[in-house]
Amino acid sequence: MLNRYSAGHLLFAVFLLFACKDSGKNRFHVNLSYTNADKLAEANPGFPGANATWVYLEQIVYGKDQAHAIVDSAKLSGSTGSLELSGKTTAEGIYELVFGENVLALPLINDVQDIRIQADLSKRNDFYTVSGSGASKQLQDLVNSVGRKNNAIEKSFAVLDSLKKVNASDSLLLSATADKNAAILQLNDYLKGFMQSTPNSTLGFLALSWASRSFSPTELDTAMKSLKVKFPNNPLLAEMEKNNQAQQQAADQSSAASWVGKSVPELSLPDVNGKLISVNSFKGKYLLIDFWASWCGPCRMENPNVVEAYNEFKGKNFTILGVSLDKDKDSWKKAIAQDHLSWTHISDLKYWNSQAVETFGFQGIPFNVLVDPTGKVIAQELRGKDLENKLKEVLN
Repeated sequence: MLNRYSAGHLLFAVFLLFACKDSGKNRFHVNLSYTNADKLAEANPGFPGANATWVYLEQIVYGKDQAHAIVDSAKLSGSTGSLELSGKTTAEGIYELVFGENVLALPLINDVQDIRIQADLSKRNDFYTVSGSGASKQLQDLVNSVGRKNNAIEKSFAVLDSLKKVNASDSLLLSATADKNAAILQLNDYLKGFMQSTPNSTLGFLALSWASRSFSPTELDTAMKSLKVKFPNNPLLAEMEKNNQAQQQAADQSSAASWVGKSVPELSLPDVNGKLISVNSFKGKYLLIDFWASWCGPCRMENPNVVEAYNEFKGKNFTILGVSLDKDKDSWKKAIAQDHLSWTHISDLKYWNSQAVETFGFQGIPFNVLVDPTGKVIAQELRGKDLENKLKEVLN
């Protein structure tokens, strides 16, 4: 669960990080050699500023709502060329080399004074190689490997969803479910192995942040304790433990303030088209009010379960109302489309200052309440199989 006390967003849907390990260097340099700069727009159609000629070196700033800090910039000159960017730092951290308006970006770690990059700007994927920086090379491998494994998980969820839509046989559904579980297990096993093998504490913490999306609480706690033994001087591990305690406290507070047995409070917010939608307008139906956000990793991981429940029970006087804590409307709408959330959505785009937070009093997301046709809350915080089982209980 992500809450307002979390230490950071996610880098590529993971936490934004800035590690405080002393690097012993006053400056580091990124030497970029590039080809096919004239094909940047062609390779990235539809991206704003895809034909931009500027390159930025940006520091990933630690903090839950911080913008990246631009530490240097340079202009591409010609189709083929080279340039140098540099940053002044007394700590090891994560940076990004960004082309144009976030058209292409590659992550780096300043573990050495000189980092060399070769980039082919006619490509969108696998467009660069890195040398000189062992941590940056390992970070590239980590990003690519996790990306491939996440794609496999998404495909397995899509197959399972398709089979459910056509009322496939139980044997096919069981096989597809096993494939989905195997894909998640492969990601988790990879992250466990990576954390055990990496010699870099920043990378270890980054992998742990990724793991927080798919590990069970017990697995995450074990991995965290192992990394704290391996990297006893990494302050972010201590910070993560502190944040986990805050999250647990928030979850406990949320559970203590149960809505079960009470009438659902009234809430009216705009939908994606600006039309006010009222919670009370759904009376007469079983309604799951699902609180989430596009930037919330655990919410996005839970969304396939919510989609499965919706597709299974939408014909049985059941629907869903999504309530987002987003700030950016485009990100909100994009996440709705990407996650196939084909029900009504509302948001005042005020982040944790949303009227929804004040009205329902929850401290973390994902969070939900299940309302019966009379407007009474009959369950809350239903996730995974718990959601499916509760709906079977009340709708069958």
